[in-house]
Amino acid sequence: MEASQPRERRPRLVWAVFLWYLFSAGYTLLSFWLIYSGSIRVSPEAAAYLTNLSPFDQAFTVLLMLLNLGGAVALVMLRKVAFQLFATALALSLLLTIIHAFARGFVAALGGAGAVGLILGYGVGIVVCIYAWKLRASGVLA
Repeated sequence: MEASQPRERRPRLVWAVFLWYLFSAGYTLLSFWLIYSGSIRVSPEAAAYLTNLSPFDQAFTVLLMLLNLGGAVALVMLRKVAFQLFATALALSLLLTIIHAFARGFVAALGGAGAVGLILGYGVGIVVCIYAWKLRASGVLA
């Protein structure tokens, strides 16, 4: 009789990260749709900021979302590339935020609640990168 192999179990936090990024992408898409369709109002500063976004800026935003979703899927699949995808998304997001802060009026459009959300978002991104790195270093990610 052949001994059965123990089934690999994903850490629960892997599922939490996956669901977080899935929810985040959906929320972002819904938010942009509601804003651009005129269903919700934004401040004049935010409206000016959004109007000044180029197709490149919008494509870059989609790229960041896809990198994060790719990282989340790779994490669920327990793949080492998850760390690189999350880290790349975080670094590019920081770069884009800095550029927009100086060149696009991002700071004025952000407002107080937006600043808190931005800081929390970067905090989550950093924690997820550290988590993926630790999983990779411990051999959980193949």
